[in-house]
Amino acid sequence: MKKPEVYLKEFCLKLSDDNLRFLHGRLSQRLGGDLAEAVDFLGGIREIDKWFSTASTCNDFYDMVDHIFFAVNKEHEKRSGVAA
Repeated sequence: MKKPEVYLKEFCLKLSDDNLRFLHGRLSQRLGGDLAEAVDFLGGIREIDKWFSTASTCNDFYDMVDHIFFAVNKEHEKRSGVAA
């Protein structure tokens, strides 16, 4: 598997605008159920699900989710042209 930073950047580039907005909204606000919906969506992507399975603690898992948020946020800013 590629380094997570490289894979996440490529993953975000491939996301449709709708999916990017979905993930950005869920991961940036994290209201009730948002994190579960985002993780459920991400778990359906084979390589990310495989990466999630390498987490040995819940802190590792949440760090992975934060890495995904940073990549999604960066791509969202680039596409929208506005800093979030």
